This record gives sequence, structure tokens and C-alpha cells, in this order.
Amino acid sequence: MPPQPVDPDALAACVDEILARLAGARSPVLMAGVEVRRYGLEAQVAQLARRLGVPVVTSFMGRGLLADQEVPLLGTYMGVAGFPEVTELVEGSDGLFLLGEIICDTNFAVSQTKIDMRKTIQALDGRVTIGYHTYSQLPLAAVVERMLACLGTGDKPLAVTPPAFPHGLVADDAAITPSDIATAVNDLMAAHGRLPIASDMGDCLFTAMEIQHTALVAPGYYATMGFGVPAGLGLQAATNERPLILVGDGAFQMTGWELGNCRRYGWDPIVLVFNNASWEMLRTFQPESGFNDLGHWGFAEMAAGMGGDGVRVNTRAELKAALDRALATRGRFQLIDITIPSGVLSQTLARFVAGVKRLNAPK
Repeated sequence: MPPQPVDPDALAACVDEILARLAGARSPVLMAGVEVRRYGLEAQVAQLARRLGVPVVTSFMGRGLLADQEVPLLGTYMGVAGFPEVTELVEGSDGLFLLGEIICDTNFAVSQTKIDMRKTIQALDGRVTIGYHTYSQLPLAAVVERMLACLGTGDKPLAVTPPAFPHGLVADDAAITPSDIATAVNDLMAAHGRLPIASDMGDCLFTAMEIQHTALVAPGYYATMGFGVPAGLGLQAATNERPLILVGDGAFQMTGWELGNCRRYGWDPIVLVFNNASWEMLRTFQPESGFNDLGHWGFAEMAAGMGGDGVRVNTRAELKAALDRALATRGRFQLIDITIPSGVLSQTLARFVAGVKRLNAPK
């Protein structure tokens, strides 16, 4: 079906209203969503943010957007599960501009203060909704292009202080937590440069929220398991960049065996298996279910048969050494099977679970 023609008068009126709303706001914020990537608009949206001089956040589903752009990026909005400074900025904004942002529970179910969508500007799915009225048949690209044309060429410098991500892993004999993994990855990328990340669902994805902003693909909308390993292989095939794959042991049982294709195609991802011998995220909401127990599989020992190298690590010192060795080894996939004690969650998932339980508690 050919695209519908854009009404220039409607586009002009819509953009004028958006700009007036943002100019009159005490605390405007731009939240970038998945359509920004879907329609190839990251460079234009970064330019738009600079010309507007407004702080930028992404949604949970939009994490990884704008990571390679010069933009005043503060972080990812996750309501009660996220950084408090980001949550307060978004929920306290009187000019929240949702650009390509899908309105769904994944992005907004754990808001600390319920966001009144009638007071936002929503540009999504070929339309723009402002308050109680909607401009139809206005594609996102046309809206962004028109806004840039109206704003001229000058940027408005805006200094922002993004949240501090954890660094400085203590490489000792202590057991490993998911947040330790985030810290170790942050240290690795600070020393050697960023790696794109493919993450599966579960605590590995919540742990990714504690890793410094970098390109990220994950099954945020449907929250389906088994995505991580195939997505990482696709990422390397499409970009020729070496990916970091985050995957839980349950999801690895489903699709981890796709790593057997790496030798054939010359791929060498670094795979971190979050191994707590459990469907741990399911256990947090339904602890009485016995099917959450998975037992320890020898993932590290299986790696050689699939054409890669594998190692199991149990302490933070072993984790750091394994990551350093994996990064230095090219040509074969590197699998690090990380033992995590049962019941231990990332700080982000722990906040998310507590928030969901509090929001759903009987009034």
C-alpha cells in the first residue's frame, strides 16, 4: 500500500503546536522510542534534541537508541525500577515529548507517579496526539524534518549529568551477583571500548540497564525467551561487530545451541550465561512452583563441541579473568558460564519486582 500524502497545512499546524508547547514548558523532556530506530531517524532526532536544548531519555524498549550520537542523553526511564533522577525528571515534566514511543506496560507499567498521557505530546504510528486532539497521517520522519526546518541551524548547548553506572569491580573470592556482571562489563568497555549487546529476557536484560549506554537489541515488547543468542549472531552477521550476548541458563537451554553455527561463519561473540539453575525471574513472582528449578547443565564443557571455548566462573576474580581472556581471544566464540546464587537479583530487577508488588497490592 503506497504511503498516504502528507497534508502540508496539517503538518505545519502540528509542528507549530509542538514547538509552542515545548517552548512554554517549565521542564520539557524528549523520550525516544523504538520507531526512531525503525525509521532510521537517530541522527535527525539527535540533531533535533540539540536544537531544542532539551534533555533526552529513552524508554525501556528504546534502550540502546542514540548511544552513538552526540545528544544530551540522561538515561533510561523505568519508573520505580530506574534511576530516581530520571524517573523524577520524566514524571515531573510538563512538556513530555514521546517521540516514536509505544504506549504499553513494558514502558510505563511501573511509573512511580502515573503519567497523564493527555498532557503529553505523542508522535507514534503515523499520527501526533497533543492533549485531546490528534493530527492523523503525519509520519514520524515528516514531523522530525519539519521541526528541524522550523528550528533553524543553531544548537542550544545543554549540559546534563547522566546517572553514574557502576565501575571498579572488586576481583576477590566473593560469589557473583548480576550487578557484579554489569560492573565487570563496564570496566571492560571503559578499558577497551564499547561492544554492542544482544540480551535475552530475564534478569540479564535488567542487568543490561546497569551497563553503560551502548547499542542494544532485546525482546522488550513481547518478553519472549530464547532471543539473545540468535540475535547476537545476527548482529555480528549484519554489522561485523563483535557482540556481547547476555542470556540466562533457561533461555540458553532453548536456543544457545545456535552457537554451533559460529565456526561455519567465522563469528566470535562473547557469551555471558547467567546461571542460577533456575527460572529466577519466574520464581520472584511465583516462588512456590517447583518447575522453576532447572539444575546445573555443563554449558562451559559443551562449548568445545560446538567450536568455541567455555569456562565456568564462581567468583568475581574468576569473572574478571575470564572476561579479559575472552576479549583477547578472537576467531572462536567465548562462553563464560557464570554461577549466580539462587535468589540473588540485579539491583534493577529487585526494584522492579518490589515496585510491581507495591503497585498491585490490595488498596
